[in-house]
Amino acid sequence: MNKQLKIGAIALALVLCLAISGFSQTDFRNLQKDVANFSEDLAKSLPFNSSLGLNWSDAYIGKLFPSAPPHFGVGGSFGFTTMDLSSVEKLAGYFGYSIPFSTNKMFLPAYTAEGRLGGFFLPFDIGFKIGYLPPVGLWGSGMNMNYLLVGGDIRYAVLDSSIWPKVSVGIGLNYMDAGVGGKVGSAQMISYGSGSDDHVTLEKPDVNLKWNTLALDFKAQISKSFFIITPYLGLGASYAWSSAGYSVDSTIKKSDGTSLDSAEIAKIKAYLSGVKGIDISGSGVSSIIDNSAFSFRAFGGFSVNMSVFRLDFTGLYSFLDQNYGASLGFRFQL
Repeated sequence: MNKQLKIGAIALALVLCLAISGFSQTDFRNLQKDVANFSEDLAKSLPFNSSLGLNWSDAYIGKLFPSAPPHFGVGGSFGFTTMDLSSVEKLAGYFGYSIPFSTNKMFLPAYTAEGRLGGFFLPFDIGFKIGYLPPVGLWGSGMNMNYLLVGGDIRYAVLDSSIWPKVSVGIGLNYMDAGVGGKVGSAQMISYGSGSDDHVTLEKPDVNLKWNTLALDFKAQISKSFFIITPYLGLGASYAWSSAGYSVDSTIKKSDGTSLDSAEIAKIKAYLSGVKGIDISGSGVSSIIDNSAFSFRAFGGFSVNMSVFRLDFTGLYSFLDQNYGASLGFRFQL
């Protein structure tokens, strides 16, 4: 595992491990309400997070052909964006965890390997990025995590001049899929009514949080080089289809200690009448809720240009939910 991947894994684990310490006693309806809030918040925040990567300082890198030299670049970046913590904090509470610090934001890290090719004849370029962490265990903790971010864009230079700033407009597509989970050591209880017998017990459940997003992204960017510095500024808009939720794999038992049967499942489903997005059986319970949302952002920064190498510093701001982000990138570019 390379250094950048290790940094990404550690940061993501530190952020997300709060969600798998174990259930406190709760109610199905309350749990589902806060899962819905969690999904809505992620629907706003995940497209913003998936926009990390490919934020190169040059609004347009030049043509691959005909050009001497041909223009292309390869590199990588690591960064983070924030999201509101309130819905995560509530959901984490159901999993038996009290957040040990006082803040209203949580940090979602991301990393990518990336490349960009200049266009053929016309003034456009094409970018692609990927960040991947296969399902891995973390430090003997019983936790595991996975992470995938892939995306690409195409930008067209509406102004390409050696005197004036470069200006481009682009369209792209980003996909992110991630999750974190682990086995809880003790049995947990979830109620579905006010009676003393209206609850089920999950035996040493295996708990997983999961989320994904597919974002259609539009952006415009302006840049201008001054000696070894290239400042840049851009605006972006995304429409994303996202889903988020949890799954719990466990033997579920009734209040009298016997196995969950179809009659008890029917009682739980009757209690949850009108509540969407939850599935329960004798071997587990899960809920995945879909959401779609627009997001709008500003991004900008500068690069330090060292011959054929570039060091990028980028800041990002999401207008609708007032979240922010930053990234650091390094690349070889002709």
